[in-house]
Amino acid sequence: MSWSFIEHISGYLARPRLGDQKSPTQWPSEATTLMTNDYGEEVYIGKCQRAAFFRLLVDNYNFSEKYRMFADLVLTIEEKALPPDPYLLWLWKCGELYEEYCVQLAKESGVFVSAQTPVFIPEYNVSGKLDIVVIDPETGKFRIVEVKSVYGFGANVVLGSPAERAKGLLGTPRESNLMQIGLYQWWYANKRDDFAEGLLTYGARDTGRFAEYAITVEEENTKNFIFYQGIAPNTTRKVNSGISIENILSNYEYVSKCVDSGEIPPRSFTHRFDEETLQKLFDRGELNKTDAEQFSKRKQQLADGKARVVKQVERGNWQCRLCGYFDLCYDKDENPTEL
Repeated sequence: MSWSFIEHISGYLARPRLGDQKSPTQWPSEATTLMTNDYGEEVYIGKCQRAAFFRLLVDNYNFSEKYRMFADLVLTIEEKALPPDPYLLWLWKCGELYEEYCVQLAKESGVFVSAQTPVFIPEYNVSGKLDIVVIDPETGKFRIVEVKSVYGFGANVVLGSPAERAKGLLGTPRESNLMQIGLYQWWYANKRDDFAEGLLTYGARDTGRFAEYAITVEEENTKNFIFYQGIAPNTTRKVNSGISIENILSNYEYVSKCVDSGEIPPRSFTHRFDEETLQKLFDRGELNKTDAEQFSKRKQQLADGKARVVKQVERGNWQCRLCGYFDLCYDKDENPTEL
């Protein structure tokens, strides 16, 4: 069998990082909050609390003797956790390269200040890094820039579809991205007079399109809410995302308490929606055309008493589908299990 270059470097991407274990922290990219949707239902957005718990518990176990009492649970987590898919590792690398391009162009254009600046929120043991800090040549103030790369049809959600952009509109920033830069803006920039609004920058790796949003964190009714406003290539209205810093921090507290007690949090999401949820999605027009037709056909067949009916639509939260801890929550038949 001949040696494969691409498999060799894919293996390199998956290599373990050597060095001393740093004190475990929670991450801005794992932010979670409970939101009320347009239908008055409470739903989670961001990272699954259970997934964040699994990661943090293993890190704490490997760092401190204090967590040795959870040895059996940690062993189970380590045995069942799935390694990152090689294709996912490549996607992450592509994202890093897009950020590097932005850093290089910031330097060449004379606005670069720093990259990968550490941020730590000690009260909640949350640490992260600012992608880029630049200086605004028009105001002389510093601005945090969070860079995200996107691709494919799904990119239209954050960039805006061609039709939306032609009308002077943009898309909607991803909630997980808003929480990440919102934390940075609240903790780091809002405390400093020489910092202005943050910038959430999206770039498409396949089409070259981009969209940028100005991000602020402002107090309303005793809570600090994350706001966004499109500024490039179109200027759009300012929107309160409905995401508060306080709610994000309360979820960090909850995960931390679970890690210290060994209590496994419930799933924030589900791999497979039940009949009631599918019916709601159908009624709201939130199923795609194929799924809607299949759901309607099955329902009619059951109503007609048919012995043979089409398969039920299989839909669920994408967070479960892409989770490395899937086998800890579901059995081989993809039915929910408990540890």
